[in-house]
Amino acid sequence: MPRMSVITPVHIWNDYRSTSLTRAIESLKNQTFKDFEHIIVNDGSTEEFKVPDYPWIRLFNQAHYERVVAYNLGFSKAEGEIFCLLDSDDEYKPDYLERVDYFFKKWPKYKMFNFGNEFHHSTGKVTTRGVFNLKKKRIGHEMFGPGNIVNGTFVFHRDIYDKLGGYPPMYSELDTSELNYSYTGKMFMGSPWDFSAVAQMEFPEIREYFFIDRDHDPNKAIRELGNPWGNDFYLFYKYTRKYHSKPIEENLYIVHPKVGIA
Repeated sequence: MPRMSVITPVHIWNDYRSTSLTRAIESLKNQTFKDFEHIIVNDGSTEEFKVPDYPWIRLFNQAHYERVVAYNLGFSKAEGEIFCLLDSDDEYKPDYLERVDYFFKKWPKYKMFNFGNEFHHSTGKVTTRGVFNLKKKRIGHEMFGPGNIVNGTFVFHRDIYDKLGGYPPMYSELDTSELNYSYTGKMFMGSPWDFSAVAQMEFPEIREYFFIDRDHDPNKAIRELGNPWGNDFYLFYKYTRKYHSKPIEENLYIVHPKVGIA
């Protein structure tokens, strides 16, 4: 069983997406810590692509159900003790996994950590985003809204996943009429709006951030959790209802400009 499972969903539809995936894969090859697996979920790519024949890569394929469904597949296949997320157009700093391993060994009572990131702009400028320092409650953390966490800047022990699960299942039968959502019935997690509706039903307290007042915005049924998915917000929020995430003042994750969705 590997110490780390790194999970990357990807939908390749142009050369940029393919080049970006290669960069993400190579950032794992360059890790100073070697006890990991890299689970890549091919989310119905429309262009053929190849991944290197590295022994730590495990490639899985699905139809184009989008990233939430792809992550659930990746989680179900992961064999490591610690789960790490890596977007296909981002990368890890070379000591990312080494530092994560150190965190879990130094603070064994914690099962979750979060840290900052660097953003590499298309202009060549590099900016940083600090750690998300949550206010603790007796169990878990305070409520928070979108825009406070970035995919890849939090890691968690598989015990959390085993107890709480990952994202909602691909289909959820729900009555969402109380949200003024234009559709109610079978929610599909390949839709960012259905995903947001399911999240708001699961956590009613977040509706203040995502609820659409139809009287003032009649042309929009619901607000997405992010741009457009907010899967990072959902998972981090869900897990910090029950677990404390220890903030680490380090920038270990590198975010690149987003071109399309992956």
